[in-house]
Amino acid sequence: MIIRKIFHFIHIVLAFLFFSIQLTFAQKKNDYSDVLFYQKKELNNGILFYGNNERDQLKTDESKFYEETIFGSAAYQFKNSYWNFLDYKQDFLKFTFDVGPFYGSGDLIDSSYIQNTEADQSQFGLRTNVSAYYSSRFYYNPKNYTIVEVNGKARFDWFKQNTKGTAIDSNGVVTNFDDDVTKDKFRFGFEAKAGWGWGRLNPMNNYMLAEHILKKYYAGRVFSEQEIRKVAKEIYLIKRERDIVNGHKADQEAQLVGNFLSEKLLLTAPEDLETDWKLGEFLPRVEGNRVEIGPYFKYYNHEPDFIYGGYIQYDHSKYCTMNRNRDFGVGLKYNRYKKQDWINAEINLGWSYFPDLKRQLSIGIKYVPGVELNDFSELGEFNHGIIPSIGYFSQINSKSRVNFTFAYRISEDEKLMLPGPEFSLSVYRSRY
Repeated sequence: MIIRKIFHFIHIVLAFLFFSIQLTFAQKKNDYSDVLFYQKKELNNGILFYGNNERDQLKTDESKFYEETIFGSAAYQFKNSYWNFLDYKQDFLKFTFDVGPFYGSGDLIDSSYIQNTEADQSQFGLRTNVSAYYSSRFYYNPKNYTIVEVNGKARFDWFKQNTKGTAIDSNGVVTNFDDDVTKDKFRFGFEAKAGWGWGRLNPMNNYMLAEHILKKYYAGRVFSEQEIRKVAKEIYLIKRERDIVNGHKADQEAQLVGNFLSEKLLLTAPEDLETDWKLGEFLPRVEGNRVEIGPYFKYYNHEPDFIYGGYIQYDHSKYCTMNRNRDFGVGLKYNRYKKQDWINAEINLGWSYFPDLKRQLSIGIKYVPGVELNDFSELGEFNHGIIPSIGYFSQINSKSRVNFTFAYRISEDEKLMLPGPEFSLSVYRSRY
């Protein structure tokens, strides 16, 4: 019965994926003139507060080590991001570095032929994280593209660990222990994927700012889609000339926009456009449909160490109004590992609300089912989890930002995901 249900679920996911692809292909075909451009370099630095459940494990033929810990940390963070979305390519690059104190507590199991140890442990120390992410979609015609994506992470912890528990040796003798030790831990990993895609997620930031300006300063007048896109293009042309090293002058840029409205659309130039112009740097916002398929692999210097397989992914974003966005994604992934193969799906649904240019409120939910594969003819255990999440972003002023996210993983089995909360709060300043 359960196997039939699992097959039924996989068929539903695949059917929904291909149905979504057919809908995407059936949409009106856009030419290059409909593509919205977006280029931006951004340097952020500030304070990050972060909490999460983590686990670390290593299994060999002779021993097993398992550690599950609830972490909380505060850190200084530096982030460098670059978006380059044009008609023939969409490149994104991000580098992140953070360092600061952390505290963690949880359970530890360390067993071998000689001794089995079970203990409660706490850690306090210094954590350093470095990560780099790069994705490139090269469009060889208006809709078809190739994709290359690489993501690497490294973490070094130096900490004092207190462990209290019991140990049972091979003769069955039980002993209690209480141990304090200074340790360090280095973990790193990277993943990559490549493949083919169809569709495009258009950046809507310049379009949203153009629509906001026209509606606010020319209330009662109806503007065509072509007029809004003309203003959005002018905003792009102005912002792409920025020099992140020497900075830019918001008053001069706002004046250029006013001149364009006056000369090209024959409108009266707004008197206080600079105020809104300074707040036009909200988080990236997109619209469109995109389908991707291809191979991927993942490496981690602890277990699980090397995973590879294939994936198919469909993403849909809808610019409902200037104040609302809707996002949906569904994907299916086959994972091959030396000890266990499995198939998992991921379904995402989210909404974003923009009360004004300064703030963004987000809510979302993710459903992640998975099934083990013993071989191609036999399915193993089925697990699933659900992750509700909320987010808040605000521009305190033209340079200062606040970004908060919270998610809670709900899972019936820890094989698929580790249950528990995850949150981050960052307060930072931006240069762009």
